[in-house]
Amino acid sequence: MRSLLALIACAAVQPALAGETMVSGLPPFTEALLPVGTELYAVSIGPGGPDEEFGSSALNGGLYRLDAGGAHEIVELSDGEGLRNPTGIAEIDGQIVLVDGNQAISLSPDGIVNWRRSLEEDGAFFYDIEVLDEARLLASDFGRGAFVSISAHSGDMEPYLEEVRIDGLARFEIGDEGIYAVSWGADDAWNSAVYLVTAADGQARAEKLADGFGNLESIEIVDAKVFVGGYRGHEELPAAKLMRLDPDGKVHALEAGSDTKGISDIFFDGESLWLTYFYDAAYERLPGAPSPANR
Repeated sequence: MRSLLALIACAAVQPALAGETMVSGLPPFTEALLPVGTELYAVSIGPGGPDEEFGSSALNGGLYRLDAGGAHEIVELSDGEGLRNPTGIAEIDGQIVLVDGNQAISLSPDGIVNWRRSLEEDGAFFYDIEVLDEARLLASDFGRGAFVSISAHSGDMEPYLEEVRIDGLARFEIGDEGIYAVSWGADDAWNSAVYLVTAADGQARAEKLADGFGNLESIEIVDAKVFVGGYRGHEELPAAKLMRLDPDGKVHALEAGSDTKGISDIFFDGESLWLTYFYDAAYERLPGAPSPANR
């Protein structure tokens, strides 16, 4: 089987990327996946779906452990408080950290809660979380269009690059050049965009790299190449779900995520890309590594 990087190199000439067999049967409305050691974890906003997202207080959401065939078991949280709308998941120093509405929660892989912290700001709603450095995580606050730094040890929160505001800030990835982020747009418009956030001389700025996307949600950087995923592609490539950007902003459609399979998250584990298909309760792992059960 060709390696992922070989496929990416081919995509520079022939914009196509083929995946393995889709794994279905995930919890309803799974938002993101995270391989941790030999396990695969997922966060789902639950059976209420999008109608229960963004501000719901109902305990619909969950953290799940999956096997290679998609069978899943819920990971119960030891504090008994449950989850509402978990949309992002990361791993740092043996902990799993989730974002759920205006909360960030740290726990062991078995569900023992280390801390749970809330951001008490009007409209706060965390969308994505990534590792910033060995002691901190970074979250995107969709509700306020801002970034928030979170202590991995205590969960304490503080603004990060606070002069930057991106309307509809969704998922992001930290790259060598800065923070690559995507914005969610209106359901009937091509107004989602990709941004590069940089800081120099004490000033931070967000530069728009490309726009014209429909409901863009996810982004990943692999070997300095930018991959994005959404639900309605691009105004020039409306059927595309997974796309690649050139440095000049040109958009290429890649052969994955067709039909209803809008991509809610893209995760690169160093060997493979994992694509989460929100509406299909499924995922796809692009070639490069064995399945989680056989690592």
